[in-house]
Amino acid sequence: MTTLGELLRTRGLSSARTVAIRNTLHPYDASTDFRTIDDVRRASALSTYDRMQDGPSFGDDAEVLSFIAKDNGAAMLTAFRRFTRRERGNVPGDIVYDYDAAPLLHAFIARAAHPTFYDTRDLDTLDDLVGKLVVRWPEPLHENIRAADDERIFVVET
Repeated sequence: MTTLGELLRTRGLSSARTVAIRNTLHPYDASTDFRTIDDVRRASALSTYDRMQDGPSFGDDAEVLSFIAKDNGAAMLTAFRRFTRRERGNVPGDIVYDYDAAPLLHAFIARAAHPTFYDTRDLDTLDDLVGKLVVRWPEPLHENIRAADDERIFVVET
């Protein structure tokens, strides 16, 4: 089986500099509007939700592969972006004024010990794989941020 790191290297990317995140809906962020991570995706709030982290999860200017959790430990690629960390307490305006995602923001701020927000810039290198690349995420699944060159992340389909 091909690993995610091997796939990235065949595309000319340095998997050692890239982080992968498997987005799930934190139980404390759930509401009547957002019962599952698929509800977040359907509301077009997924790209906002993964920019809210409890603490500095990514290095400044990190390349991040964003995945959405699927059944049985699978995850599908939803975006490839550069994340730039904001100063503590500085929430991007597009998150503050995204009224559809407001329940997520308020729930996140209420539960997070160290709310950290990121700005992002799309990277088009893997556009052809967005919505198509599915990987098998390694156990334990609650460890949702990993190095993209983790030898236990396997490509399931492209």
